[in-house]
Formats: sequence, C-alpha cells, structure tokens
Amino acid sequence: MPRTRRVAAALLAITQTAGGFLAPRPKCSTALRAATQEPVAEITAEPCNVVLTTTNCDFDSLAAACALASLWGRDPEFSLVPTHVVMPRGAVPVVQRFLAYHKHVLPVRGFKTIDGSDIEALGVVDASSAARLGRSKRWLSLAQSLHVYDHHVGGEGEESESLGLHATEVVVEPVGSTTTLIVERLRDADVTPSVPEATLYVLGIRADTGGLAYETTTARDADALAWLLRKGASQAAIAEFGVERISGDQRKILATALRTVESRLYRGVGVATVAVRSKGYVPGLAAVVEELLELTAADVLIMACEHQNGLDLIGRARPGAATVDLRTVMSKFGGGGHARAAAAAVPENDRKAMGAPRNVLDVAREYVLGQIPAEPTAAAIMTSAVVTLKDDATIADARRLLNAHSLKATAVVDAKGRLRGVLKMSDVSKAEKAGRQNDKVKGVMRTQVTTVSRDTPLARLEEILVTTVGRVPVVEDDGRLLGIVTRTDLLRLRNYYGGELPRPSALGVSGEAGPG
Repeated sequence: MPRTRRVAAALLAITQTAGGFLAPRPKCSTALRAATQEPVAEITAEPCNVVLTTTNCDFDSLAAACALASLWGRDPEFSLVPTHVVMPRGAVPVVQRFLAYHKHVLPVRGFKTIDGSDIEALGVVDASSAARLGRSKRWLSLAQSLHVYDHHVGGEGEESESLGLHATEVVVEPVGSTTTLIVERLRDADVTPSVPEATLYVLGIRADTGGLAYETTTARDADALAWLLRKGASQAAIAEFGVERISGDQRKILATALRTVESRLYRGVGVATVAVRSKGYVPGLAAVVEELLELTAADVLIMACEHQNGLDLIGRARPGAATVDLRTVMSKFGGGGHARAAAAAVPENDRKAMGAPRNVLDVAREYVLGQIPAEPTAAAIMTSAVVTLKDDATIADARRLLNAHSLKATAVVDAKGRLRGVLKMSDVSKAEKAGRQNDKVKGVMRTQVTTVSRDTPLARLEEILVTTVGRVPVVEDDGRLLGIVTRTDLLRLRNYYGGELPRPSALGVSGEAGPG
C-alpha cells in the first residue's frame, strides 16, 4: 500500500537586494516550519521494489537483476509496486557499452533516484555478502523483505557480512550463472522475455560460464541458454556485446604487467603475480588479467592495481590448479567471486597495515601457495598392475597375451622383473608376416625406452607424456619395473572427467587393472 510522508511545504526565499537572485532552498526542518508558520502538506511517497547488482556490475549480475525484476513484475506478491534495478557502483566496460544502447528498454534506475525508505522488497543477485554491495548496504535495514539469489555456494567474505543472516529468502544453488536460476523461474512461470531481455540473459549466462566452457557450468545452464535462444535472443547482438574489448588504458596496464610480472613454479603449479599503478580507476581489469594469464601460461595469476580510489586485487586460475580457491583468497580482503575468478577492493585498514601494494600481493600469494599440496610423484599416480611379457617368450606368445588383454603394447622384463624393452602390436604383426612366430621377443622388442624413477615429480611426468611418449614405465634403480604412468593418469589427476576414464589399452595396462 502507498505510504506517505509529511514534509514541510514552506519555502524560505531570501532575495538579495543587490543581486536580486533567489537563494538555494534549505532543507525543511521542524524549526523551519515553526519559524515560517507555513502549513504542512502531504506528499505521496514512491514505494517500490529494488533489485541490486554487485558493485562493478558484470553481465551475469545485470542479467540476473533484470530477470528478477521481470519475474517480480508478474508475481502478485511483488507486482503492486514497480521493481527497479540499481547498480550500486558502476559496471565493467562491456556492460557499460551494452547499457548505452539498451538502458531505455531495461528497468534500470540510478542509485540517487531511490529513497531507501520507499523500498518494500529488496533483491540481491550474484552475491551473498554485503561487502559486494558498496554504498547500497544501507538499504538492507530499510527494506521490508530481503531476497538473495546467488550461485557462489559456500558464501563470500566474512560471516558477519553474510546476507543470509537478514534475508527473508535465500536461493543459492550450484550452477554456473545466477542468471540461470532466475531464467528457470521465468520459464516455469511461462514468462516470455522480450528479445532484448532474452539477449541480455544469454550474455549473462555466457559471461559466467565462459560460453559453457568453465568447469562450474552445469546442464541447467545449457538448458536455460537453449530456451532463451528459442525465445529469440539475438545472435547478432550477442556477437557484438559478448566480446570484451580492451581499452587504451587497459592496453597500457597490460603492457606494463607483461614487463613486470613475476612467476614461480611451486609444487608443479605456476603462480604469477604483478603490481601495477594507474592514475585513476580503470574498469574491466579482469579482462587484462585473463589476457595476461594466457600470455604467461601461468596456472594462477593475481594482479594488484593501485589507483587514486584504493587498491584492487584481481585473480584468475586455470582448472589445472585444482586445489586453488581464489574466492577464499579474496575473502581475506573482503572480496569474493568464484574458485577460478575472484576479486577484492582491499579495505583501507588492511592497506595501511600491510604497507606497499607489493606487500598486499605477497600476502595474497602466500594464501594461494598455502592451498597447493605437495606435488605428486610417479609412485603416487602410477598404475602398478601392469601386464608384462618375459623376454624369452615367443612372438606367438606375445600375440596371445596382447589379444587376451586387449593391449596395443606390453613391457618386456627378464626373470628378475627388470625392464628390458617394449613390444608393440605392430612389431608382432611385422614379425608374423616374416614367418618369425617362434622367434624370441628379445630379438624384436624396442630397447630404447624412456623411463622415470618413483620420485619423478608431476611436472616432469607431464612434460614427457604431453610432448614425447604417451606412456612411461616407472623403474627402480636396478631396473625393476614398478608400474607405468599414462596420459590417462594425468587426466584423472586433473579431474577433467571425474572417475569416468577407463585404463588405457596400451603398454600392458588393461582396462580392468586398478591404480597403483
């Protein structure tokens, strides 16, 4: 129901006899009303609902906010008053460019146009911590109800800042994009978005799933994306606004960062850090960090950018850095985000305590290094159940063994289990064609074999398996065969495919053999 506020209708006009101008109107007060003896009038307030994006709004945050505003506009519980989308503090450049063309067709309002006491329902999207709301945090205590939609499972920032402590409704589910959560609700409510809305929602899902490429992407994200495309989302607009363009200021920072970035290999994980400065705040530094991550080939990269308004930390990590959670790292500085992409505006108290930006960056790096476990060795990841062939066996024996275990190759050992060579199916076939079925395999096998010890670290194993051979035997100092490491072992260790990978049918490793 509409609310009203009683305010003074008196106007105090002071005219300067010399200048003859009307002075600015002072704020009304009880004292002013008493002094002027003016009557008091009723002015109708503007009750509304508000959906907040995060500060430095990205596509997922804007799209989710607009989708929730659309949903509320058709829900009897919320639709008695209008719903506005408010960005507390700016947006990344690519979103700014989209808004320059589309703001008139979206329910976006400026922060200063909203009176916090007018807010009935307050929605927050893409965040579960008040730390990501900037100056709009003050509205949390003014709204009649608080509704939180997020996909950052596990929370962000300090527990005291958790929006769940005050929320009427909390929806946090493990999908790739917050937009997906609300698009599903639009679909279930049979709400058809306009073409610009559907296009924005696609951009939101694409942004936080990397075009369905990020490891946090789910089938639900793909389903929501497909539904939006069927509803007419514009591929031309997606192509135009879905690619972030690097500005001149961003290019300057990238050039500086390339010259000053520091990298180190720690327990098999490449960790890079860089500190830069800019005269003013430069939006969209995440794009710079992503570009730098590609150019440096690091697994984890953290940038600290100092500017006149403060100090920002931005981090990115590849899926290969499986144990690194940048969201946890950035929460130490009041920030948040995803395990592979997170950021923080470093609080002034932390900056003063730590000193130079490089010191802050070093602290962040130590948090990252603390998440990296000891590097696995060949002994930890090898398959020890290896099918072998004695060196005095015949070519006919080799054929029977390879067929029985569906192998493409097998290790050849002597009576003491020492590795003597490798025999491939192609070697067997060639010998059979020459009528050598009864010859010993020691006369046909390949003796130039790359091997590793049980203590060989993962980084060296990866170098061998990716750049040279696809499987490598693990041997003791005396040559005894301990096991074998294959590319499949690498894929399993990186957890790219969960537990769905069978053992390779190569070099004596059968599909039934268990890990060592």
